[in-house]
Amino acid sequence: MFPALAFLNPWLLLGLATLPLIYLLLRTVPPRPRQIEFPPTRILVDIENKEKTPARTPWWLLLIRLLAAALVILALAEPILNPGKGAELTGKGPVVVLIDNGWSAGSDWSARASLATQIVDEAERQNRAVVIVGTAAATKAPAARIEAPSDARSTLAAVIPMPFAPDRKVTLDAVSSTLASAGDAAKSASVVWITDGIDHGGEAGPAADAMAKIADSGSFTVITMKPGTEALGVIASVAIDGKLAATVLRAGGAARAGIVHALSAKGERLGEAEFTLGAGAQRADLRIEMPLELRNQVTRIEIAGERSAGAVNLLDQRSQWQRIGLISGEAQEQAQPLLAQLYYVQKAVQPFAEIIRPNEKNLTLGIDKVIDENASVLILADVGTLDGAVAERVSQWVEKGGVLVRFAGPRLEKGGDELLPVPLRVGGRTLGGALSWSTPQPLAAMEDQSIFAGLAIPPDVAVRRQVLADPAMLTPEVKIWARLMDGTPLVTAKKLGEGQLVLFHVTANSDWSNLPISGLFVEMMKRVSQLGTLTSAPPNDGTSEDGAVVSTAEPQGAADAETLPPVATLDGQGALKPPPPTAQPIALSEADKVTASLDHPPGYYGGGGAPRAINVITPGLSLAPLPALPASAKYAGSGSEDAEPLKPWLLTAAVALVFADILAMLALMGAFALAKSATRTAALAVAVSIAALGIVSDRATAQGIDPEGGFGIPGLDIPGPQPRFIFPGRETEEPKPPVVPGKVEPADEPSIRATSKVTFGYVTTGTPEIDDVSRAGLEGLVRVLKQRTAVEPGKPIAVDIVKDEIAFFPVLYWPVPDNPEPLPDATLAKIDAYLKQGGMIIFDTRDYGQGVPTGMAMAGSRGPALQKLIGRLDLPRLEPVPENHVLTRSFYLLQSFPGRWDGGDLWVEAQEPEASESGDGGERRARQADGVTAILITPNDLASAWATDPQGRPLYAVVPGGERQREYAMRAGVNIVMHALTGNYKADQVHVPALLERLGQ
Repeated sequence: MFPALAFLNPWLLLGLATLPLIYLLLRTVPPRPRQIEFPPTRILVDIENKEKTPARTPWWLLLIRLLAAALVILALAEPILNPGKGAELTGKGPVVVLIDNGWSAGSDWSARASLATQIVDEAERQNRAVVIVGTAAATKAPAARIEAPSDARSTLAAVIPMPFAPDRKVTLDAVSSTLASAGDAAKSASVVWITDGIDHGGEAGPAADAMAKIADSGSFTVITMKPGTEALGVIASVAIDGKLAATVLRAGGAARAGIVHALSAKGERLGEAEFTLGAGAQRADLRIEMPLELRNQVTRIEIAGERSAGAVNLLDQRSQWQRIGLISGEAQEQAQPLLAQLYYVQKAVQPFAEIIRPNEKNLTLGIDKVIDENASVLILADVGTLDGAVAERVSQWVEKGGVLVRFAGPRLEKGGDELLPVPLRVGGRTLGGALSWSTPQPLAAMEDQSIFAGLAIPPDVAVRRQVLADPAMLTPEVKIWARLMDGTPLVTAKKLGEGQLVLFHVTANSDWSNLPISGLFVEMMKRVSQLGTLTSAPPNDGTSEDGAVVSTAEPQGAADAETLPPVATLDGQGALKPPPPTAQPIALSEADKVTASLDHPPGYYGGGGAPRAINVITPGLSLAPLPALPASAKYAGSGSEDAEPLKPWLLTAAVALVFADILAMLALMGAFALAKSATRTAALAVAVSIAALGIVSDRATAQGIDPEGGFGIPGLDIPGPQPRFIFPGRETEEPKPPVVPGKVEPADEPSIRATSKVTFGYVTTGTPEIDDVSRAGLEGLVRVLKQRTAVEPGKPIAVDIVKDEIAFFPVLYWPVPDNPEPLPDATLAKIDAYLKQGGMIIFDTRDYGQGVPTGMAMAGSRGPALQKLIGRLDLPRLEPVPENHVLTRSFYLLQSFPGRWDGGDLWVEAQEPEASESGDGGERRARQADGVTAILITPNDLASAWATDPQGRPLYAVVPGGERQREYAMRAGVNIVMHALTGNYKADQVHVPALLERLGQ
């Protein structure tokens, strides 16, 4: 049995009738004469006067040309081998053609339109009216018209693929209304449904029942597309591991493979990954590997070869990973990580960010590392003051697009610095507890203009303590993104250049609120981190396929509006174009719930450099195949599995015959004879080139180039090492002397001496008298420690605070001169790192006996010397030593800490409120007591009271208590050293029973 053969354009076969005419034309046209070069005298030989008639075209050349023409005519007629069975139109009423023209129709729209055209042609042959309608309407009120076939063709031309799912119910309602108004003329209609094979939202079953009802006594035909051409959709996101993930979806079908491309805003291909769908498989997951910088430039994921809106997934900043730097102002976080400042922040941002945790203890070096690694968000927890060069660099970084996020803490209660969105009132606000009339405050609902709009507020989240914004400075430039129920700002922000300053008025841990341990905190941190632009994709500016410029860049501040206007949308074939007139803005609070539709086609909404992407295929969506259709439905494919178009094969054969004709003409003209001489010429050129290379090699050797092993000529890939260039007059570099193991350099001796034993340092002031007292005082204290304790300190070492390394010393004694020089920024950063990593500094102003105000007041306006020295240092809140502080019982039981003078207060880091005051069960106080107070300030001149000569005799008198006061000063020094070395050992309540038992013995 012979296979069936059909022609899509049979009328083009009339062109075969022109073949005789082509034959006659080719027969009378001779081939081009052969050109042969002769010497001039040769032309005179054998001259004949007879007229020559042109030779005819050889018969085999005529055959080649006629066959080529016949093959082109047959190809244009589009023959199909084993064509499928088309729709059978029975009945006498109008022919209703329903075309699924949703997002799934973009890739094979030409085939669907061709099928619809064939159906219209068949209806015209049967002299029947036609109703053409797409199931994805281009207007809000779709209309169906009964038309003549000639008019129906114009209607069909106006139907185009739409970038959203079809609404078959609305379309069928319009068709039913039109047929009902036609009366008896619309009875016995034929319904043809050209379907995409997808059950969009479970409405295909009811739609098929409605079609069968419309057909009534006529025919109901369902035409599916050719197997292997099923519509594909794609979803893209960033996985937990930070890699770009994509999922290819379909409703089912035969085995299929393809490639997914990752494109930038300018259409540059940045990455790709292959996928394979097995027979019947509905999804395939894949990963696209690329660096973070490239990954964040990806704004479009698309399936290669699929021209549809569903095969495109647009990405915005919500799906991009940011580099986030985390720096804490707290020290020794590893001791209790669950109570550390950055523990919950890191857990919150880890699923969608690349985290940078600098190992540097120096705050300045840590911030420099974060900025140098191109982080887009910098989070500082309880860092009170940024000053000098580091503040300038952070400010410049924010102005370029960085986001500085700061969390409050005891250090910010002093008022902060300039890199805050709003000035703060000095001191915090405690909510709840024995010393407060107020109660912990819950959070108010997020306002629509906030970036947290739409987030649900857990009822159990409450704030116990916060830093307060200055109400007079809450200008319109300051945005309040979150409030407490009483209206107090909880999260404030302000633009600085292209970046943002963001402040959480509570701590990043659970000290001041339980917000960090709630799910709301994760969502808040996710939205804040998406504000970064330094490692994000540039604004999505590009050019659409029709040449129109498409830009998502809106005037600054558009992203803060309550609605997101459409900026650029996808058409039915996945091209990004200006939005159509039907596109409507999206409310910011509803942006995450919007699905693609006529009012909201897929694309970018909102501006300000951070548009919101709306896609056809959304997470959680699956493509289901059509359910069982009514029994009256007849299936007809667009082509059977064995159907094969012959047009490509015929055109290929015609092109091959054309090339054969060209070769034959070249042979008749003698071109191949000339090719032999050309070969000889090429061989000569190669020989000349080789000779030239030899000359170049000789000259290179003469100029000092060592050609051993090969040549180093750019563009010439010759194996071997590159030449060595020897320049006259330049000597080779002398080898470095070998390093002798165990040899100690002189510069390392102080470091080794400071680390071989417990060693204390005293900061030199440049005044010999003060430095001698500091040295003698520490030597006297060391002598007492050796006599009374198990500590065996080494000899105290003088420290130049600007030049020397101070990390080796557990305790530094720093006498404050009367008029100190301000410290450089690098030195302040070094001191800050030392204090936050377990070091202790005793600042001794030595001015109690002079009648100068002492204590914490010295750090303010009444202490110019200390203020000038450490006023820019990021210090925590201080207080006089309380009665229950560990310093009062770390070795001796003390009530005061005298020195050469008695009466001045010793100031230490302030503890958190007692459990009875805070109402939190003592949790916050336990966290504060875990570390050693890093700073002590005293006016009592401790070193003078400790100072002794080599024989142990005191050098300076102490007043007014005499030797008894000196003994207490020595005990104070011992307690300070033991506190620095043992921390909160004596404060641990676990040891109380053992201590009481020993006291009873």
